[in-house]
Amino acid sequence: MNMFTKQSGVGLVEVMVALLLLAVAVLGFSALNMVSVKATDDSVLIANTNTVMRGLSEDLRLNPNNISTYQQDIQSVLGKVSASKTYCIAVQEYRAGSATKNCDSESCTAEQLSKYNSWNAMRQACDNSVLLNMVTCPNTLNKQLRQCIITSWNGTQPVLGTSSDSNKTCADASGIYHAGSDCLIMESY
Repeated sequence: MNMFTKQSGVGLVEVMVALLLLAVAVLGFSALNMVSVKATDDSVLIANTNTVMRGLSEDLRLNPNNISTYQQDIQSVLGKVSASKTYCIAVQEYRAGSATKNCDSESCTAEQLSKYNSWNAMRQACDNSVLLNMVTCPNTLNKQLRQCIITSWNGTQPVLGTSSDSNKTCADASGIYHAGSDCLIMESY
């Protein structure tokens, strides 16, 4: 009897093929897991951003005579962001210079309340690593005036305008989202 003609056990080639198949399956599962984690992170960010925008929208409804103050203050802070000054630093400077009263515990005028609420919304945006802006919604000047509250993240600017590789904006001048922009727009009136 020839002992080389009979195979007993598993050969090295079969083990290597099994390991290769297992490695492909594990890599596929890992990639799927990474996509799932990113989707979860994005949904949490969007939920938090919606909370910031809804809060600001409610503040606007409670203090409608100072909507222009909200808009000017929020835009002025966003305008101070540069390569050397982050959004969060600009928000802190706004708090120190413009929103000095704590309207949660002190009596405030309507304008002081708008400054305090603007700061609070910008602080919440900063805490969630998003940028906040507020503009008059396109095509609403001659109709019921609406404010567009815009939040953005991942390098997208919270503005309506032309987008380019170096200046990624949220939406065009008519309010249509740019492809690949990371932002949300909420109308408030």
